[in-house]
Amino acid sequence: MYLNLTDALKNDAAALDARDIIKDCVHCGMCLGTCPTYGVLGDEQDSPRGRIYQIKNMLEGQADLASVQQHLDRCLTCRSCETTCPSGVQYGHLLEWGRDHLSQHHTRAWAERSKLGVLRHVLTRPALFGVLWRAASVVKKALPATYAAKLKPAAWSASTVSAPLALEPIDLTVVVHQGCVQNTMSPNINRATMRLLTAWGVTVQTVQDGCCGAIAAHTDDAAGARAMAARNIQMWGEFLSKQPNALVVSNASGCGVQLKEYGHLFKHDEAQAASAQKVSTAVRDVSEVVQLILTQYPAVRDALQIKIEALPDAAKYVAYHEPCTLQHGQKLKGSVSGLLTEIGVRLAPSINPHLCCGSAGTYSITQPELSKQLLNNKINDLKLDKVAFVLSSNIGCIGQIASAANVPVLHWVEWLDAVWSEDARVKSQQ
Repeated sequence: MYLNLTDALKNDAAALDARDIIKDCVHCGMCLGTCPTYGVLGDEQDSPRGRIYQIKNMLEGQADLASVQQHLDRCLTCRSCETTCPSGVQYGHLLEWGRDHLSQHHTRAWAERSKLGVLRHVLTRPALFGVLWRAASVVKKALPATYAAKLKPAAWSASTVSAPLALEPIDLTVVVHQGCVQNTMSPNINRATMRLLTAWGVTVQTVQDGCCGAIAAHTDDAAGARAMAARNIQMWGEFLSKQPNALVVSNASGCGVQLKEYGHLFKHDEAQAASAQKVSTAVRDVSEVVQLILTQYPAVRDALQIKIEALPDAAKYVAYHEPCTLQHGQKLKGSVSGLLTEIGVRLAPSINPHLCCGSAGTYSITQPELSKQLLNNKINDLKLDKVAFVLSSNIGCIGQIASAANVPVLHWVEWLDAVWSEDARVKSQQ
């Protein structure tokens, strides 16, 4: 695809990257078949191919920015198109440039700016979000249904038992990302992650990290996202300098994508590029760490299989929703379902496991109607009539699905921690 960059962009490194990505697109249209918004709206401009053309027009200075804003806002950033694309078009990076360019050259309506500003200010500040979350939960009956449904409390607040004695120590040190939104909405996920890995003999540590920057990126604040990333890079960089073989573990797949993109985010920053890439290289989704342990330490795998086998059949029949950020963003399709099957968990069949649930960070708030349609499609696909639990890998997806599901929705690590600890709640849902 030929592009004629505007004079203002001809020496802009990020714009040149965007141009090169667009050149990879061969207009085949295969991405349309797996794009959630195109599937619902049927509008070419709300497809990856259509949005690529609109971003091309921006690079050439020929776009109607208000129209482009509307169609880019409707994109979930699920990156399903990247999994489908035979040419390897890095659509996510292109979308990032498009949104950043719009934030600098197009002014939103006051109401939109205010909504995004409030979301950004509240969600990235755990103390403030915690106060407002508890307050909103008290008065949720007075809130609009769209928002009240999001206030469903976490299925499990904490483990009801102490973890058993740890197995023999293993040669692995990790630092678990604490994050922001997840630690408020469902703090047991981080606790379960650290408890389970510790029980398996892993050396688990934490540092004073913060928001990964994804919320800021979702709400028109690319500079804020970079600032949050820079802070984490400094904190984890110091840790990794003392523990060069350690891993940074993320148990929220949306955060994990952002953390793994730090190297890309700072690649044109000479002062930060090397340290950012070092951190990105050390980041692992928790599924990667668990699979590593199950593969290299058979004693853990064998002990876990025995505990799974001891569960009633109904209790180990679960549905698993694979977040877009895990299967497309991190390219880890099948990582969790594979390891769950390996240890004896029975997974409910899914006809269209690629379907997005419609959460997508702040999308369920900024695009509630589209989000609700996508959620309905996902609930129908999950086949929840006989499962004991729905498991997932991202706090946004967990909250979204919990708002419509009739069974408990948990992070799969919470469930596995409960199995390992022989928590009675695992059996009580049969």
